[in-house]
Amino acid sequence: MSDLPTVAFVCTHNACRSQIAEAVARIWADGTLIPYSAGTHPVERVNPDALRVLHDRYGIDASTQRPKALDTLPSIDILITMGCGVTCPTLPARHREDWGLEDPTGQGDRAFIATIDAIIERTLDLRERIRANHLEGSPELTRHRVARRFKALADPTRLHVVQLLVQHDELCACKLLPHLGIGQPTLSHHMAQLCSEGIVIPRKDGRWTHYRLNRCALASMRDALGKDLEGGR
Repeated sequence: MSDLPTVAFVCTHNACRSQIAEAVARIWADGTLIPYSAGTHPVERVNPDALRVLHDRYGIDASTQRPKALDTLPSIDILITMGCGVTCPTLPARHREDWGLEDPTGQGDRAFIATIDAIIERTLDLRERIRANHLEGSPELTRHRVARRFKALADPTRLHVVQLLVQHDELCACKLLPHLGIGQPTLSHHMAQLCSEGIVIPRKDGRWTHYRLNRCALASMRDALGKDLEGGR
């Protein structure tokens, strides 16, 4: 039996956002939680655009996932509703929260990417709160997380990587290396740090890994500075 908390991502149809969250959590919160997803009124299949974008842009294979009803879930510790006004009074959990995410269905790839990036950012936050045994979160916990991100960018090579990624939608390791003047092992070390903090999102494609910025992470750093500056006036 695992001691990890079980997390259910729930929406109405269990076709898009909740399925994305389950797939993302398996990758970005591995070893911290056990993810599930379900819907109050599940449909027959997962949104094919969600599956395609997860695979093509994030290297995440969610092709085996299927929509499920609430009564198929095991005992749940943490209930996450995705922003569709779903209430689950028959699904007990020791902690509940709503992520307030808009459904990207029918809005094109850019909307899916924005939704997935936001889900990655919220999953990283949830992972940190679980590890800190502080599900409600706190300003101090947020500051520690933002501080680690700034620390990751204090290295000149990592800062250079981010500057390059700002200029491009996505770059593979083979394109980064000539600009940085370092070897593949050193690059892998730096990218592992940036990915661990959620600043960069990796995607494996054959023998090379491709990277792009998680702009939600950069926005959280900017917002933290803005709030601190406003509070100090």
